[in-house]
Formats: sequence, structure tokens, C-alpha cells
Amino acid sequence: MSLLQPPEAVRGMTKLDKEAFRLTVDLPVIEIEASDVGSVTRRVRLESFLIGHKLRPLKNTMDSEKEGKKYLVFNPEKVEQDTLREKIGALIKREIDDGQPINWTTLSKELTFDNWDTKSIFKAILPVGIEYSSYTQTGHIIHCNFADEVLPFRHIIAEVLLNKVKNCKTVVQKGNIITNVYRNLDLELLAGEENYETEIKESGLRFKMDFSKVYWNSRLSHEHERVAGLFNNQSIVYDACCGIGPFVLPATLKKKPRRVMANDLNPESVKWLKVNVALNKIKDDKIEIHNMDAKQFIKENIANDVIRLMKEESGSEDFDENKLESEIHVVMNLPAYAVNFLPAFRGALKNFETELKEINKKWKWNVYCYLFAKSQVDVPDEWYEEEARRMCDEKTKWDKSLVVNCHNVRTVSSRKEMFCVQLEVPYEYLLAEPLPEEPEVPFEPEEVEEPSCKKMKMDN
Repeated sequence: MSLLQPPEAVRGMTKLDKEAFRLTVDLPVIEIEASDVGSVTRRVRLESFLIGHKLRPLKNTMDSEKEGKKYLVFNPEKVEQDTLREKIGALIKREIDDGQPINWTTLSKELTFDNWDTKSIFKAILPVGIEYSSYTQTGHIIHCNFADEVLPFRHIIAEVLLNKVKNCKTVVQKGNIITNVYRNLDLELLAGEENYETEIKESGLRFKMDFSKVYWNSRLSHEHERVAGLFNNQSIVYDACCGIGPFVLPATLKKKPRRVMANDLNPESVKWLKVNVALNKIKDDKIEIHNMDAKQFIKENIANDVIRLMKEESGSEDFDENKLESEIHVVMNLPAYAVNFLPAFRGALKNFETELKEINKKWKWNVYCYLFAKSQVDVPDEWYEEEARRMCDEKTKWDKSLVVNCHNVRTVSSRKEMFCVQLEVPYEYLLAEPLPEEPEVPFEPEEVEEPSCKKMKMDN
């Protein structure tokens, strides 16, 4: 048993008792002049033997009871051998050599709940062989999901997090299944306030939300930045599943596209998107916001808007050959369902064939479709990208693949990968006969990611 971990008596604890974490430890120390601390710690390589900063407020150097003296505080597990202590003492004496002997003594310190970090506490209370470390913080809310063997300890874990994590006021457990197209989660309050309205910062922007009514995943911050970075000041940006604005807000502020339209089926997402537009001092006319089904948004709003903009540019006398050419970017971040929106692009411009003949410059269409590639068995890594491409090709039903790039966003859980598939949609497809209307694909319940997972590597 480690000398620097909570008492064994807390093992199996399910209700937090801070007093049970109280423990007195004897720390090996060497007392030296305070004026010598700097030279000793610079010249004698003691870092791997000192106590470190794991057990705050314990530090490598601490005040002695004697005026002008300091203790070098060592990790008792690192300096158990007498021969090692002799070597360390000799190195220190060689550095300061003031004629005084180097003596090892002990410093008794009482450690309490406040001294232990969350990792040490979880390791101490959970049964041997069971670990927990995965949680995500969104503003003042920490949200957890637990493996079955950890569930009996969820309330004490929540209490520990509430006490230990800075700015945490609420701890919730996410439901295991997302059962609706809004992708908001059933939440179980485990500790703290039942207050789900929170604010976070991402990419220098502020986002407010009701965490219980909208979807937000802080793990996607790099993906939000990556996609926004694909745009420029001539981009035409349409977000069909915009949420509270993680794509359109940074794009609008940092890339200043010529046109931005955002849509979401969830009225709560639209409500908070409007709040965040104002919060980040974006003028209302910079983002046109809609609340409708994504397929309808593609077939009607996007199609009409593109034709209008292209006609305006074709009729303009202010043509500048040095200006960047506009491109259309359609983002569909609803990974459990968005692939079902792809057929909406086929024939989306069919009713505008006459207008298109009069337009001298047609813009390139880029579609970014988020999806999950899942397997029921262990498969090679490359299978997931092949599956993502196959899923898109199956929905577009074209004589050749429209997929031009397949970006792996993250591993969600074992045998489940999230991709952003980029498709380049030709005008032949946009003008083709629309596909026959198929029965609405029911929303498939989506498993929330496991608390920790590693995809099994397959041998070649």
C-alpha cells in the first residue's frame, strides 16, 4: 500500500465522509538554510525524489520552525533506502559545505480530504481493478456517464467532483441513449444545483445554453475550428443543423463570409443561437436563422437563396477577376441522422433550370455530412472510413461517388467512429430528377459514448 494515498478504510465508500480521509504521514526532510534552497534545487537534481505538488499544500520546500531555515521535503516512497539517503545528503553537503552535518529528520503532516486529488480519491474508494476518470465540464455543469460497475458509486463520485473541480456547481449523469432528433439528453442530477442554464467560452466566443434542452459537446471544439477555417470572405455558408452556433458564430466573426444561413429543428437551439448572436455582438443581418426540418431547408431555403445570389452576381457590373470565387458550404452536423438528408440535394435546383442557363458563373457545392460508422465486431481501422463512404454513396444513389474527403473526427466508443464526410455535389446531380419520396427514416436511438474506450487494433 502506498504511504501517499487515502486510508484503506475508505474503500467501497458510497456516501462521502470527508473525515474518513484524514491521515497523518511522516515525511522525510532535510533542514537547510533558506538562502541555500535556490542553489541546491538548481544544482542538485532532486526533482524525482521530492514530494512534488500532488498533495497540496505540501511542497518541495516548506518553512521550518526555526527562523531562516527551510525543509527539503522528500517523497517517502522514493527515499526508503539508507544508501540512497546517504548519497543525497552527500550531494547536498558538497553544494553548501558550511561545516554542518546533513541530517535526515521527519516532518509529521496531517492530510485531509482537501489534500487528495480526484484521481487518488477515486482510486481509493472504488473496488480494486475498477477505475473512473472520464467526465466533461460545460460551464458550471459536470456531466458524467458510467460503466455498469461504477454506477453504484455515482453519487459519491459526483460529490467528490462537486468539491474538487473549480467552478463546478452541478453534476449530472447523462442518459445512456439519445432518443430524439434534438439530441438533448435525459439528465439525472447527482449533486449540486438543479440549474442547467450555463455559459462557456470556445474559440474566444461566448455560448449560453440550457444544457438540458440543447446538444453541446466540448470535445468537438477542434472540429468546429477546423470547419470554420475552410471558409473565406466569399463563402456562402449554410448550417442545416446549427445547434446553438458552434460552426456559424466563429465562421461569421473570424472569416466574415458573404452569406450565412443557419437552421435547426429544435426551437430551443434556435432560441439560444439568437441569444448567442447578440451575446457576441453579431448584427442580426449577418446570420439568417430558421427553425425547420433540414430536408426542407435544403430543398427550399438553400436552393432559392443560391439561385438568388448567383443571379445577382451574374447581373452585377462590379465584376472583379481578382476576387476570390464564391463556394457553397453546407454543414450537416447531426451524425446519427444527417446521412438521410443527402437525397434532398438531388434535384434541389430542378425547378431553376431556366434561371441557371442565364447564370454565367456557377459556384462549387461542398457538403459536410457528419455520421457514425459502427461495427458489431472487431474490424481493421480502415473499415470505418470505407463504411462512412459507403453510407454516403448508398444515400446519394449516383453513378459515381460524390465523396472527396473523409475526416475522422473522433473515436466515440469501441467499434464506433465519428466522421465528417465532405461531398462535392455537381450541378448534374442538383438538376437530376429527384429521388422518389421514401418513408421517413425513423430516428435511431443513439448510444452515448462510453466513459472510456480503446478500439482494438487488428493484426494485419
